[in-house]
Amino acid sequence: MHSEAHEAETGGGEKVVDRRRQVRLVAIVVVVILLGWFAVANTRKVQIDFWVFHRQAPVILVILISGLLGALIALLIMRRKPKPEE
Repeated sequence: MHSEAHEAETGGGEKVVDRRRQVRLVAIVVVVILLGWFAVANTRKVQIDFWVFHRQAPVILVILISGLLGALIALLIMRRKPKPEE
């Protein structure tokens, strides 16, 4: 542990970035596992009401599609680049 702290102080920035990537990857895996577990635990059919039509679908499908859409929105927001200053 001491050598990692020393590397971070002496310019071992790659170790800090690598650690952040690992933490982010573990967090993503945990969220995906929890989302999947929650979806599998809820398999009943539910009514989905849109403006034009009404459907029934298993809760697992609704949860997974919602999770995927949320991840897509988050990805699009993170990729947005700031406007250049004039």
